[in-house]
Amino acid sequence: MRLSKSIYHESRPVICHLAHQLDPGGTEKLVYKMALALREKYEVLVCTLEKPGVFGAALRRAGIPVYPLFREPGIDFNVIFSLKRIFQRHQVALVHAHQYSPFFYAILTKFIYPHLKVLFQEHGRHYPEIDKPLRKLINRFFFQPFTGAIVSVSQEVKERLVRYEGLKAERIRVIYNGIEDVCRLSASERNELRSSWGFHPEEVVVATVGRFDPIKNLPLLLLALALARQKVPKLRGLLIGDGPEMERLKTLTRKLGLEKTVVFTGFRKDAVRLLQMADIFALSSLSEGTSLALLEAMACGLPVVATAVGGNPEIVEDGKTGLLVPSEDPPALAGALWLLAENPSLREKLGQRGREKFEKKFLFSQMLSAYEKLYQELVFCPEKEGKLCAVW
Repeated sequence: MRLSKSIYHESRPVICHLAHQLDPGGTEKLVYKMALALREKYEVLVCTLEKPGVFGAALRRAGIPVYPLFREPGIDFNVIFSLKRIFQRHQVALVHAHQYSPFFYAILTKFIYPHLKVLFQEHGRHYPEIDKPLRKLINRFFFQPFTGAIVSVSQEVKERLVRYEGLKAERIRVIYNGIEDVCRLSASERNELRSSWGFHPEEVVVATVGRFDPIKNLPLLLLALALARQKVPKLRGLLIGDGPEMERLKTLTRKLGLEKTVVFTGFRKDAVRLLQMADIFALSSLSEGTSLALLEAMACGLPVVATAVGGNPEIVEDGKTGLLVPSEDPPALAGALWLLAENPSLREKLGQRGREKFEKKFLFSQMLSAYEKLYQELVFCPEKEGKLCAVW
């Protein structure tokens, strides 16, 4: 692996973001956005356990070093030694590990590179989860003591870290995800965009955005849409994104007779722009942390319907800023879609309140400030009058 010249400066500590990979997804998008924003105050580099992906290529074009480690199956000890070489070369002060596997490798690297500070951020959890007593013991007694800070993106994720990872609740801070306010389409631009995608003015468009993974449970959305259209034929579907479930979803669309009803856009860099064509946003996931797509919908003033799982109930106040429905319940989701489709005033009210909550609690600048404060606590030593803790 070829390492670039050190980018370390005494007055600007070096932060490394460590992630699985950087192909489009909520966590990956957040890493990309944070890396770009943080370089105003820090030197930033990014490492990925697997391929660098689309966002990795974009970061390189922006001048941020990106190192893919191409991890082998199982525990790949070469990753640990590669990370150590990268950290030494760049004199990394803090590694911000996104999700558990990157944290696992970061903390093992700390054992051979003790100056390193480690921040573990959990974005979401697998579904269903399995209780592993040995893993909990290792986390609590071997990993946790060497971890500078632990962050979860919702209270529900925090509770699952305690239950399934054995981490102490008092060690975990909750910092909600935030996004930039990027909803800019005028009414005329929106109408033109809808027309270009084949949506008529009288139709009610239900959209979702994200990576098409099983955990997003998009078949539930398609089933609910088919049921709701029996009462409201003007309902249409807009699925923005791509992923391993794409072909399965297209097959189900044909079986349900929705070929002319549902539009699949594939991966789009302008996903938020396309989202603004919609009248309703739906999130049918089996599990969530703090969904960026959900926040984007709220920022755009869309009324949202979400399954009452993960961090969704912490974002959506049922009946006030959106509607919550049980997971794996097509009739319940269909009923919520039908209710919103038939009530434009309710759509407007929920969308406006959702927008207000977004402005109050989920701005990207608010989230970034919380992490910058945490970085300061971890990297600088008060006893050294604000100088870096590590001695090189």
